Amino acid sequence: MVGDEDEGCLEPDLMLKRTIPTSGLAILPQTGHTANLEEPDVFNTVVDRFITAVDRNAWQTRDPRSLSTSTTGMAKD
Repeated sequence: MVGDEDEGCLEPDLMLKRTIPTSGLAILPQTGHTANLEEPDVFNTVVDRFITAVDRNAWQTRDPRSLSTSTTGMAKD
């Protein structure tokens, strides 16, 4: 989870999303580095949905067709 105003963390979080097949990424709008303090209700809802999905074995690997072949997400020539 990352705030869209937390520019120092956006690229690393996108890299993790691209390279870990079971990862997910929630981006909170108009939120900085302390998402849990800035948007506690949204933060708690996202975490609760994640934990619930894991508990019922519903957190799956992404469809392989959505995976990028590079860590930058940019197409190769």
